[in-house]
Amino acid sequence: MKLLLFLCATVFVFASSSPAALIWRKGEGWSFERASAANANNPKEMLAIAQKFQADKQYDDAVAAYRRLITKWPTSFAAQDARLGLAESLTDLGYLFKAFKEYQNLIEKHPNSPHFETVLKRQFAIGERFLNGEKLKFWRIRVFKGYDKAVTIFEQVVKNGPYSEVGAAAQFNIGLTYEKQRDNVSAVHAYEKVLERYPKSPFAEVAQFQIGWAYQVEAQRADYDQNNANQAISAFSDFLVKYPASPKAEQAYDLRTKLRGEQSKGLLQIGAFYEKNKNYKAAVIYYNEVIGQNPRSDWANQAQQKLALVSPLAKEQAASK
Repeated sequence: MKLLLFLCATVFVFASSSPAALIWRKGEGWSFERASAANANNPKEMLAIAQKFQADKQYDDAVAAYRRLITKWPTSFAAQDARLGLAESLTDLGYLFKAFKEYQNLIEKHPNSPHFETVLKRQFAIGERFLNGEKLKFWRIRVFKGYDKAVTIFEQVVKNGPYSEVGAAAQFNIGLTYEKQRDNVSAVHAYEKVLERYPKSPFAEVAQFQIGWAYQVEAQRADYDQNNANQAISAFSDFLVKYPASPKAEQAYDLRTKLRGEQSKGLLQIGAFYEKNKNYKAAVIYYNEVIGQNPRSDWANQAQQKLALVSPLAKEQAASK
C-alpha cells in the first residue's frame, strides 16, 4: 500500500512539474516524453535536429525528435541512424531495457545495417550492466534489479549473432546471471550450451569449471545432495582432464577432494545408523561404499575399522535367519 501511494505521488509530481507528456507504448508501458517543438520538413533535417540535441546532451529532446522522425518517415534512410541515436539517448537517460529494445528494432527493421556489430556489442554491454546489479529505471526511478532482463538480453544477443565477437560471452553470462539468481540448475544448462556451441572458445574452460561449481553449491543446500555432489565431482574431474594447466586446476582439485570427503562422511554416517539399529548387513554395504569411493581417505580408514567389528556380526545375523 505504501509503495502504491509513493508511486501515485511520484506520478503526480512529474505530471504537474514536467513538460513531458505521458505516453503509452506497447511492450514498454507508460513513460514521460517531452513534446519537443522541434520539427522539420524532411527526414534529413529532422535527423540533424535530433543529433544536435543529443550532442548537447539534451537527451529528452533528442528522444522526442528521433521518435518523431521514425514515426513520420519510417522507411527513410535517416530512420536507421535515428534508431541508433534513439537507443544511445535512452541509454544516456538510464532507460537501459528500452534502449536494448530500440537496438533490437534497428536490427530487425534494417537487417543489412552497417551498425549490426556495434548494436550487438551495445546490447551485450547493457546486459552486463544488469548482470552487475544495475536496477531497472521506471518513470525516472530505479526500482528493481534487472537480472531477468539480463537473461533476456543475453539470449537475444546469442540469437542475433551466435558466432559474433560477443556470442560465446553472452551465452556464458546467461549462466552467471542464473547463478546470481541462485538458479544453479538453469546455470548448468546455460554453461553446457557454451561447451556444445563454443568448444574452442576461452569461455569453454571457465564454463566447465562453473558447471562443477554450480553443482557443488546445489549439493550443499539443506541436506547434502549426493546426486548433485556426484555431478560436481564428475564436472571437476572432466575439467582437470581437459585443462590440467588451468589457473583454476588447483581449486578444482581441492573442491573435488572436499566433495569426496563429504560423500564419504555421509556414507559413514548412514552405515553407523544401520549399525546402531542392528542392521549389520546394510551397515557393511555402506562402509564398503566409503572404501570404494574414497579408498585413500581417513574416512576409508574409519570404515575399515568399522567393518572389522560389523562384518562378523553381519555373518551371524545372516546365519540365524
